[in-house]
Amino acid sequence: MKRILYFTFSIFSILTVFTSCWWQSEGNSTKITGNYYLHWVDDKADQSILRSSGDGKSGFIQVPETVYAVGYNDSYIIAKQHPNLEKEIEERLFNNFQGEDYLLTNPSDTIYLSKDDKVYEKNGKWYHTINGWNPPDSLKPYRGKTLYHIIDINNEGQESYVLDNEEEFLNKREELGIPKDLDFTIIDKELE
Repeated sequence: MKRILYFTFSIFSILTVFTSCWWQSEGNSTKITGNYYLHWVDDKADQSILRSSGDGKSGFIQVPETVYAVGYNDSYIIAKQHPNLEKEIEERLFNNFQGEDYLLTNPSDTIYLSKDDKVYEKNGKWYHTINGWNPPDSLKPYRGKTLYHIIDINNEGQESYVLDNEEEFLNKREELGIPKDLDFTIIDKELE
């Protein structure tokens, strides 16, 4: 009886994973221009710019989540993006396993750990046990920072720039000769 239940549960689990992956591959795509699409799957906060040779359902992520404003002409795509700090912090917290526990590379990340986690010092380095974490919604998208992107679509995105602030963005636009009338025409107010 236990084997039958285990087998049934295993088949059910495999089918659940398979069907969820199958549905996820579809996503939502809106064509920007040429081979470029605004794309997201389950969560609109995952909206990115995708370079696709097909129908915008798969391809190369040119600008990662969360893209909230886009403008374009025949030569360039410009975009505004809020970074995903949740992914960055998760990598720092859980990608450095040291035998028994995880090395803490940034002690300020401990505010995101479970209250049951143990943080300790050993040989001059800080470590933590893992009992999970509860990242706040404010980390994805992190609206405290805006990154600006310029993609040269004549070179299939091979020439692209990520700029840390509006001043750098405006200077790079001028340097590249991008017309001043190219503005952000697709703006998602929910993600802004």
